[in-house]
Amino acid sequence: MVRARYKNTKEDFACFTRYTEFFANGKLAKILCFLVAALALIVVALFTGQGVFLVCAAIFAGFGLLLLALSLGAVSKRVSAMLREAKEFYAVENVYVFSENGFAVENKVKGRIKTKEVPYANILRAVEVKKFFFLYVNRTLAFIVSKAGIEEGSAEELSKTLFAALGKKRCKLKKGREKHAER
Repeated sequence: MVRARYKNTKEDFACFTRYTEFFANGKLAKILCFLVAALALIVVALFTGQGVFLVCAAIFAGFGLLLLALSLGAVSKRVSAMLREAKEFYAVENVYVFSENGFAVENKVKGRIKTKEVPYANILRAVEVKKFFFLYVNRTLAFIVSKAGIEEGSAEELSKTLFAALGKKRCKLKKGREKHAER
């Protein structure tokens, strides 16, 4: 059994939103396509001596960097807008209790407590990053479980539980953990 506590913060929400936008939903891959194309055109320009390839490389690099800047700005704007709308955001505290079949979420908001059982079948995918586990229920919404908030059990134990319940296709763990989780 793993038990974890998590209280909403703006920084954690921004981290989750950036991860979801750039990695989970593939925006970084699109940006990298422009930058890789620019690099390839630079290589071609060096081998052929044709200046037109450098111009094209500059255009691709410019589009890639512009897309990156616009995406970062959009994520920042979205986080600020969502926090303005969610009046009780900072008052939310979740307590998670993980078992083999699912997890319970005890949601506390200004003294009101709601408990919900979530079977692993309702989790689209689980992702482990440096400080968190993100348990996605759809492409943009997830439960955030802070590793620092684990009160009982460990992050490794939670990795094993999620991997056993969700399988390799729906569970993206930190490098090296998947091999340990398969055992």
